[in-house]
Amino acid sequence: MNETDGPLIIADTDLPCLSACEDLAAMFRALGHPARIAILRRLAGEQEACCGQIVDALPLAQSTVSQHLQVLKEAGLLTCDTRGRNCHYHLNWARLQQAEDASAAFWKVLNAAKADGQENPGKAMAGLTDAQDK
Repeated sequence: MNETDGPLIIADTDLPCLSACEDLAAMFRALGHPARIAILRRLAGEQEACCGQIVDALPLAQSTVSQHLQVLKEAGLLTCDTRGRNCHYHLNWARLQQAEDASAAFWKVLNAAKADGQENPGKAMAGLTDAQDK
């Protein structure tokens, strides 16, 4: 096996950066549907909303909205405050900031590799975890 066939390596520690890559991929998966983006945009304009309020704002069935809310909640992008029979959803600003930082670090590494004319993006990706930690 040559150096490009193995897992991505963190330059300083020589450990696989799979955990950071998995976290970034999970975040992208959670954001990977237009309805989920619309839900986040809706919640960004308000302090909170229950499922019924979100359903009223989207052309989707209640069960579909509930599934999307669950995906966003599992990714940590939303929190839920249960009051009586209703769950009031809020954006998890700290987790959204982590997503923004991780995404920015990802693109920074790729753009740096592109600017350097690097033919092996795997080497550039090795710095991804270090950039996310800063």
